[in-house]
Amino acid sequence: MQAQDDKLPVRRGLLAALLTAAFFVAPLLFFTGLTRNPYYLQIVILNLALLGASALFLLASLRRGTWLLPRAAASRPLAALGLIYLASFLLSWFGHAPFFRPAMASEGLKAGLFFLINVAAVFYLSYSVPFAGEGEEEPRAGRWLALVLGWGALWLLFPFLRTPPAGNGLLDRLLDPYGLLVWAAGFAAVWALVRRCRQEDVLHLALAAGVIASLYGILEYFHVEVVWAKLINPYGNRSVSTFGNPNFISTYVVILLPLAVSLLLKARGAAQRWFYGLAVLSYEGMLMCSLTRSSWIGAAAALALLFSFRSHREALKAGRRFLYPFFGAALLLLLFWPASSLKPLSSGLLDRVSEAVTNVNSPSDINLAGDTGRVYASLHQRLLIWTSAWQMGLQDPLLGNGWGQFELFYPFFQGRLMLAYPMARGLRTHANNAHNEVLEQWSQAGILGLGAFLWLLVVLFGGFLRFYRSAGPEAAYPAVPLAAGLAGALADNMLNVSLHFAVPALAFWWVAGALARRTAGAVQRGPWARPRLSAVLAWALLGACLAGAWFWQRQFKREFLYFEGFRAMRAGDARGAAESLFGAWQAHPREVNSNYEMGNAYVRSGDEQKGLWAYGEALKSNAGYDEIYFNRAIVLKRLGRLAEARADLRASTLINPMNLTAWQALAEAYLTDPGKAALAPEAVADFSEAVRVFPHDGNLWNTLGYFYTLAKDYKAARDAYGRGVLEDPENRMLAENLAGVSRQLGTVNDPDLAWLAAYSRLAASLSGTPGPGDLKAADGLVAAHPGNVKALALRAKLLFKAGRLDEAAADLRAVLAEDYADNSARYGLAVILEKKGDLKGAAAQWRAFLELEPGNSAVAARLKADSQGPAR
Repeated sequence: MQAQDDKLPVRRGLLAALLTAAFFVAPLLFFTGLTRNPYYLQIVILNLALLGASALFLLASLRRGTWLLPRAAASRPLAALGLIYLASFLLSWFGHAPFFRPAMASEGLKAGLFFLINVAAVFYLSYSVPFAGEGEEEPRAGRWLALVLGWGALWLLFPFLRTPPAGNGLLDRLLDPYGLLVWAAGFAAVWALVRRCRQEDVLHLALAAGVIASLYGILEYFHVEVVWAKLINPYGNRSVSTFGNPNFISTYVVILLPLAVSLLLKARGAAQRWFYGLAVLSYEGMLMCSLTRSSWIGAAAALALLFSFRSHREALKAGRRFLYPFFGAALLLLLFWPASSLKPLSSGLLDRVSEAVTNVNSPSDINLAGDTGRVYASLHQRLLIWTSAWQMGLQDPLLGNGWGQFELFYPFFQGRLMLAYPMARGLRTHANNAHNEVLEQWSQAGILGLGAFLWLLVVLFGGFLRFYRSAGPEAAYPAVPLAAGLAGALADNMLNVSLHFAVPALAFWWVAGALARRTAGAVQRGPWARPRLSAVLAWALLGACLAGAWFWQRQFKREFLYFEGFRAMRAGDARGAAESLFGAWQAHPREVNSNYEMGNAYVRSGDEQKGLWAYGEALKSNAGYDEIYFNRAIVLKRLGRLAEARADLRASTLINPMNLTAWQALAEAYLTDPGKAALAPEAVADFSEAVRVFPHDGNLWNTLGYFYTLAKDYKAARDAYGRGVLEDPENRMLAENLAGVSRQLGTVNDPDLAWLAAYSRLAASLSGTPGPGDLKAADGLVAAHPGNVKALALRAKLLFKAGRLDEAAADLRAVLAEDYADNSARYGLAVILEKKGDLKGAAAQWRAFLELEPGNSAVAARLKADSQGPAR
């Protein structure tokens, strides 16, 4: 028989302390001078708290002789999902070359721990925490309001009462006396409020933490910093608050916003209305400050689902005297929230929506081919990621490319897409996740993984709907906002990645567990069928919790030492940096950024052999970074290990074919090899790829032609030199090489040399006033090689001088259609559009120019002028 028990079977006080650490300390604590990622300490604290809470249940299970982590309807799909993830990883492990396996193990371990701790453990811990029984006291909103306002006010004094660190040690930076006092007071107050460990208490804690973070984020948005010496804005004016990324706090808010609204609808008395009203308005403000449009969609979906239930519509109607004006004011706040520029009378909502509408006018703009000439980074970068994710799943439609392997293998897929779609070349990124939850599951775990994930959602939402129909509106009312929050987060993550990061995942899976608990009735535990085997399993799981705690302690030490080494490198102390970074490697050897920086430090300090070893360790951590291969290749080339250098440079160009320097280094690695003649066929293959990537680079065509001559394929060499002359007619070496190989072949009146002569005569005419026959000669150049960007650009200049602006603009558009990265043509087109009075069109060209050259201040000034319109 299975025991049924609705009471919490562990020590409430200790569990309350661990939940306080998870829901209060982790989301709100961060340091700017402790680790490279200021929020890494949050992740460590959260995982330690979750492992500690899991250990409590395991110890209690051993004492009682029964399993106390309860069984849930979602257990089967969760278990199936975990097993599919494991099978997917193993299949990928054996399906990839041994070179990748250390990195696959590193990435797989991270993904596996996240699933076990941040997904499964959170869900079961939440499911284990009961709701308040009938007649039990509700959480007192007034006390939570006092905590938010009182504890938040104490931080206003921090800039004046903080003590400068006595040294650079860990404790020196951690233990500011006043800050420690404020945290101790806040922790004690929160513990007192949640010590009964009911779901209502934990959810109110999550609400309160969200309010504090949101208020802080709103101050950030308006350039008010109340904690640190300077404003922290790594994402421009998109507020990160205490979460490290605007997309993370926005999802956290989306999950909890329906709960805040639901509680406000039922609020009675000033304290409840003040607290829940503050939660709603601060969450709304934080969503606007984050400027995360996917979360705006998620919030809209969540609230739409919330009010699709009669229970909440009736509650809104019943409290209309207060609620109608309140939500009317909230709507006005939404419409008139200032844009990120903080200009008076601007609207952040309209600004961000109009930005998307302006850049994506029709469905035809939603492609990677660039057929319409429109590139909107926010959309097209996602298209690049989604296409890569789809192709990753196609490698094995049943089980995907391997769970946890997205970040490792994504760059290789992206590199091929950049080669196929020139428009996408300026959108290169190193994606951690797919930015779409369906593609996330598909790409890494295939149809089976996606199916199990959808099964889990069907169980959660299906259980909720059955409960709502059977329990009656009043009893089911508290379950609705939980389901709405989950639905909102899923809608958000059709364009976002936040559910794969620690704090947003905590909110999502805790709410999922709370929904499952609310809709499940009595909790089923056990059975402890085979006492000895069950005890061994429980002890093994307890040991795993301790090992996990040790693992996260080492992770934090590594991050601390990594930041020490990073700062030393920036200060020019390469030897000191290498020492700190080696310590980071000893703490935990599988972190790609730390190991890569260690390689750089060793090389700069003159120890190239250790540098090679460190770069190798970086590749064992994550083999998807082209920079690592490139830097290692440069060292190998310096040491005369040219074959190894070429292999690394090929890998670098495979991941990032747009790195022209890597192609040039590869050419040097061939040209300096004594056996280069024998290597000519290999070099021809490499540089045939290079000119596909850079078809308008004359030097690469010259290199390809040279290797064809080494291979004694003179006809192919002539063709390469000829193409190079057409693409780079100012390159004298190409012209000489073309003339030489043409003589060797006995070619009379080489057509490409004749075209070059005509081009040179016409280009010389630009220095004066072009004659009447020059435009006809330009037409002949274009007709000889339609689509040739040099001929089109030259004719555009002649047309411009002749005042034929529309025809000049047409030629420049043709150049950009052939070579999207040609900013000289884009500049000319923008100038023409300005002359024609089309300032909107000119501004679009300046924006595209700045996407490729973001540091050009002169173009930025012209964009600003054109965007403001003609002077009045």
